Amino acid sequence: MGMRLTLRGGREAVVRLVVMSLAVAVGVAVMLGVFSLFNAYQSTTTRQCWECSPTGLGTSNAARGPHRGAGANGAANADRNADGTIDVAAAKQAGAKELWNFSQDFYQGTELRRLDVAALTADAPTLPGMTAVPAAGEYYVSPALSHLLATVPSAELGDRFPGHQIGLIPQTALYSPQELAIVIGHTPADLANRPATESITAMSTAEEVKGTTTIYRFAFAFGTVALLLPIIIMVGTATRLSAARREERYAAMRLVGATPRQVATVASVESFVGAALGAVLGTLVYLAVSSQVAKVNVTGTLFFPSEVSPGLLGYLGTLILVPVVAAFAAVRSLRRVRYDPLAVTRKATPKPPTVKRLIPLVLGVALFVVAVDMPATSNTDGVVYPSLILTMWGVVFAGPWVTMWASRLLARIGGGAATTLAARRLADDPKATFRTVAGVTVAVFVGTAVAGVLPTAVAAETSGQRAPLTDVLRLRYDMGGPGQQDGLTPAQAATTLSDLRAMPGVSAIPIYLGADTSGWKPDSGTPAPLGWQPPMQYVSCADAKAVPTLGSCAPGQTVSVIAGDELFIDNPLMLHLPVMGYSDVDRVSGNGTAASVPSGLDLTKLNVTTLMVAAANPATLERARTYLDVHAPVLIGMGSPDQWSTNAAGPMTFGEVASVREEQYRAAQQMIMFVVGLTLFVAGCGIAVATAGSLVERKRPFTLLRLSGAPLAVLRRVVFLESALPLVAVSVLAGLTAYAMALITVRTMAKGVSMSFPLATYSISVSVVIVAALGVILGSMTLLSRMTRSEYARFE
Repeated sequence: MGMRLTLRGGREAVVRLVVMSLAVAVGVAVMLGVFSLFNAYQSTTTRQCWECSPTGLGTSNAARGPHRGAGANGAANADRNADGTIDVAAAKQAGAKELWNFSQDFYQGTELRRLDVAALTADAPTLPGMTAVPAAGEYYVSPALSHLLATVPSAELGDRFPGHQIGLIPQTALYSPQELAIVIGHTPADLANRPATESITAMSTAEEVKGTTTIYRFAFAFGTVALLLPIIIMVGTATRLSAARREERYAAMRLVGATPRQVATVASVESFVGAALGAVLGTLVYLAVSSQVAKVNVTGTLFFPSEVSPGLLGYLGTLILVPVVAAFAAVRSLRRVRYDPLAVTRKATPKPPTVKRLIPLVLGVALFVVAVDMPATSNTDGVVYPSLILTMWGVVFAGPWVTMWASRLLARIGGGAATTLAARRLADDPKATFRTVAGVTVAVFVGTAVAGVLPTAVAAETSGQRAPLTDVLRLRYDMGGPGQQDGLTPAQAATTLSDLRAMPGVSAIPIYLGADTSGWKPDSGTPAPLGWQPPMQYVSCADAKAVPTLGSCAPGQTVSVIAGDELFIDNPLMLHLPVMGYSDVDRVSGNGTAASVPSGLDLTKLNVTTLMVAAANPATLERARTYLDVHAPVLIGMGSPDQWSTNAAGPMTFGEVASVREEQYRAAQQMIMFVVGLTLFVAGCGIAVATAGSLVERKRPFTLLRLSGAPLAVLRRVVFLESALPLVAVSVLAGLTAYAMALITVRTMAKGVSMSFPLATYSISVSVVIVAALGVILGSMTLLSRMTRSEYARFE
């Protein structure tokens, strides 16, 4: 009987089945797309990190250089010479299979991962997917880097790498098709003398953990919840199409003797069939567009197409669970019919919402204000996140109250039958009418908050005093490790500076390291003497004129103290300028410790610890960086690629340092906006389903109104106002609340920075969203016109 009523129950049953199937299909296709992207991300995060610290001889971290002024870092390995270089014979005797040296480089703001290797044995470890170590003078590159090498002038990129390309790095060793990576072969004697080289027995098998991993995991978790909720609402709404009419039919069945079990079976069969058809259709839709899903940029880099798949469990889970959940929801919705058939005709108007519904919203905003005003040393996460969740829930919870007052306002200022009918129904049950647009209002809240905070944070990092430093390259030479000298020697510095300054459009600003007369060294393995302070750093006033934002000298002054360590901060917002004239600058307050230059100081006799390079244009900058990569490379021991970026230690411009943190901001922004976009899409489909269901539900009163003389245009305005009023009213509340919270955040946490709110883009985006939602509502008018025709009245 259930199948007969579903498939042969007349035109209304067929329409209900089709709408239900289409709604479920949309939800299933979206869910499969999200699962596919999540699986691709999981594959990326579980990739073997061959760039991370490998398995070496003894404690590999002993070879990793500390920052200047750091504490002891352990003794050197047994396979090292006194000057910190590798003793190849000792390394072989100790069981080493390969010499390994990982470093980070950049090309026009994009990270480039470089691995220099030299095989010591026939079974030397290789990258995942590779069968051999490149010989001396050969290298493997990623497909993206191979393209650049073929199209970019060699003086800007290719000259950095000795030898010639012999192949491509396989996909299993890369995290993205856009990754720039290279593996270069050397002779053992050549690589042994390169700073930060290690002797290893095996490649690292650890998983790479990026600074953005937590952001992505949180965003995917948040996105899953944010998407599943409107999908569940939409599917639930679809399964309850014509709920009142079905309740009457099932109540009649109960009154003529059908058992509760039989009624539940009939109801579950109808929902199960519609959901099953929708699940199959949604799977087919996903398969048809799966190639386009792989092109979606969620985390800032593309995934490999072969990894973008929901997997067998995703397909089976969707095809099985969706129909089962739909059947369960249908049975749950008919509890009143099962236990009291006569209750179907006993309906009362629910109590109107009270002003108490504003309490969660007010508390959430107040708690957020308290959180952003808490000191930076406090654990604010425990207050910020609950306040955001409470505020978002408060907007949804306050929605029915706002809808009720909007309907009362409409009744007062509006005129005519349409506004009266719409206002009366909105006031009768504002909670039910608001439920259909709740997903859109949440998306407006999230989108407004993101548009206010993240672009401001990104713009602040390279604006104001920091703007002139954006394209200035800085290199640090005092992190070579045990046995390595601190910085370039005077002879090395003279040659390097001469060659750089000979390049048209290039300015070089060396920072010199003062002499340490204490006799103690950070890598000595002994505690620092009481009161020990790291040597001060100095800069020539004439050289510093190339970058005026660093500071200025007094008239007649030729050398100035400079807080050079402050130039290597991974958070540009904590870079306080100027730095000249200070030995140290507090990163929170920005207050500097003034210091003077000792008399008789001769910079030409000091090592260069930091080198800054300014260039006239990007191409000139890359030529200078290529020269430095070959003749004065920055080689630092780091445990993973992410440590290079998060410690801001690599040969990066200040803009590239900002871009590393910007990547995290944009990752969060992109993930959130991705979720917002999908939420809006699903919410829009939910509005269409709910509006269609509402029309079918009220077919009898609408038909009777039209028979009594009400024009079709009046009925259309009624339906439009019933959905549009709560949508616009609560969206305005959500947008204003989110904007206020974003403004509070910027004014409190980034003092002196104006909020970079993309008003034009935001206005266009929100307008498109609202207009699209209203368009969906207007699209249902065709159904209203057809179902209220006079020839159908006899069936009522």
